[in-house]
Amino acid sequence: MLPLTVPISLAVLTGFLGFVAGAVLQQDSSYRNLQSTMENDPYIFQRRQQIFQALRLVVQRRQSFNESGEVTELTSVDRPIGDSVAQVTPRESEVSDSVFANYVKWFQINMNAVTMFFTFSLGSETVSEPEPLHVASLMKYGFPGLDDIHVYRNFVLSYDRRNRIAHWVCEHIEREDVSQYALDCTKIVQAEYLVDSQIPLIFRASQRDYKNTDWVGGHMASPQNYCSDQLKYLETFIMPNIAPVCKGLQSNIWTRLEAYVRELAIKCGSVYVYTGPLFMPQRITFRNWAIRHQVIGMNTVAVPTHFFKVIIAECKDNEYLPYMEGYVVPNTEVEDNLDLSAFMSNIRDIEHFAGLKFYDGERRPQLHHNDATARQAE
Repeated sequence: MLPLTVPISLAVLTGFLGFVAGAVLQQDSSYRNLQSTMENDPYIFQRRQQIFQALRLVVQRRQSFNESGEVTELTSVDRPIGDSVAQVTPRESEVSDSVFANYVKWFQINMNAVTMFFTFSLGSETVSEPEPLHVASLMKYGFPGLDDIHVYRNFVLSYDRRNRIAHWVCEHIEREDVSQYALDCTKIVQAEYLVDSQIPLIFRASQRDYKNTDWVGGHMASPQNYCSDQLKYLETFIMPNIAPVCKGLQSNIWTRLEAYVRELAIKCGSVYVYTGPLFMPQRITFRNWAIRHQVIGMNTVAVPTHFFKVIIAECKDNEYLPYMEGYVVPNTEVEDNLDLSAFMSNIRDIEHFAGLKFYDGERRPQLHHNDATARQAE
């Protein structure tokens, strides 16, 4: 019986080492797949901390004391993101009284650090992980909503399947992207509308829906913002980025508002823009209101009554606090001589009618070098 002890021990040790190595390699593969998925999936990005904590090989138990003085144990998976557990020294009665129990505790505390060291995707960091720059930079000021999110090269949108248009579109415009847009735009040929295959066919709009109507396909993320990059320019012609716009509005106020955003990007250096449709209520009788809007085409594409733009400008040359302003434009012909400041709107009103929530953090009251805010202050 004794000669079999060594082979059995080696077999058990080999199996254990193989299991540990397989677990480490599997964890590394999971982390790598998650990091690549977060580049294009904002849902995964928003919940990345819970996912990374749940994938830990060893759940480390934490001790804290409640108000009554009783000891409660929390695992790293149960601890909410952003909540910190105070460093509490355990009572002497809680100290383990066996060598094996102390070894198990040491193993639980250090095993995850060891596996993270050998996991190439995260190195030795056990809590934080490299953030995907694409989604993180575009959505720096948060998601107004999380309905049917689609991520593209330089803008993110939430798609409204019922109305066949976007709930909102967010884009990040920098000074380098638009400083030479007038010169570069002449080099790009007019693009055809593109189809997003990720949207089910029954919920898609098509270019045929706009034919023989009084409406044109208006871009929520303007192609003029990306004339320095042909791929980004062409991607703005994807159908989820298109909504029915009045021809008179498209050629006047809406074009001027898009040009104003580019001017603000040149002045400040970095601008985040949220654009989307609004369906405003109309008075029927003295006490009754209703929301009425047209639909066009075989796919019944909804025609918004208004459009909004929420602009977040970062003027890093002077201050680091962002500046916000909002605009609401009716989807109809507007007088040419009206100034853009006439369409400025309270951002909370936009949130109320759009059902969205925009950045609510600390920000500066106005931009001193901005013509629109200067006129508003006067």
